[in-house]
Amino acid sequence: MKYDLIFYLSKKTSYCEKALKKALNNIGGEARRITAATTPVALGEEVANSLRLCPLAVIIGGFNSVYDDNLATVLSRVFSNSKLTLSNMRKLSADNGTQGYIVRDKNQILLALPDSPEAITQMLSDDLLGYMEEKLSPENREQRTGNG
Repeated sequence: MKYDLIFYLSKKTSYCEKALKKALNNIGGEARRITAATTPVALGEEVANSLRLCPLAVIIGGFNSVYDDNLATVLSRVFSNSKLTLSNMRKLSADNGTQGYIVRDKNQILLALPDSPEAITQMLSDDLLGYMEEKLSPENREQRTGNG
């Protein structure tokens, strides 16, 4: 399964990338593209491009900003104008209090994770990875899109 990784206002990028890669390798994850965004508009463009070509887009960082470009604020604005509901979104948390989100819509998943390798490892538990593997499996994508 291919995924795109987008760093957004992120630090510790190489450590976070290693933690993500290690977790997603367990379900056959392979990075298709790694990029960065520094504004909400650029982030929106990167996510839209990613989800056109991959079933999984991962955003790392952006939760520490105290301005309007904070990732939680940006995501809440985006989802307030969409058909997604709370049943499509799930809040993730780590022992150190950091938060992340997983959002699923049909055969696509958006993961928003903090720029903490330790938190990424905790959030990407075996249960969550199993859920992602099931929802992103080729059989499920074919059934949902009618290509099977």
